[in-house]
Amino acid sequence: MLSHAHPELQNSEFVIFADASRRYVDCSDGVCRLLGYTRQEILQKTIDDISFDPAEVSTLFTQYLKTGEQEGEYLVKRKDGSPLLIHYRSFVFKDGCKAAIWQPVQDWREPYLAALMELNVAKLKQKVQAALGAIQQVRQSKTVVSASEQQAIADAISALNALLRSIQ
Repeated sequence: MLSHAHPELQNSEFVIFADASRRYVDCSDGVCRLLGYTRQEILQKTIDDISFDPAEVSTLFTQYLKTGEQEGEYLVKRKDGSPLLIHYRSFVFKDGCKAAIWQPVQDWREPYLAALMELNVAKLKQKVQAALGAIQQVRQSKTVVSASEQQAIADAISALNALLRSIQ
């Protein structure tokens, strides 16, 4: 990773940098491992390219540039096409550097509950997609889950699909 002297980014494993046109300009080795791309491949991509919902990128990025920071959950797409739910915290530094710290979301319950509690219909689809992505991560992992956990996951998928149908 290039030299970036921003204290907010120190000791973070998953750091990625973009320019004003949303093109990636640098990233940590952790981001490469997380997404399954080489650094050269990532540097040929834009935020839109790895977003699971590219239609919302422009609005979010414009808001981020205006406020100078942003934080939340977002669903990105790995090289193999599988979804990955991340928690991100993005900064626009005084020197113009635009960077984000990512942290993979490990537990599917948090985004699931957030989707169930979302009252804003405009945000509901994004939260449902994030929750489904988190559940898919669990199902694709090699972690063995109990029968009761498998049932909870199946119930959550049914509830989320019902929510999606209600807003379409």
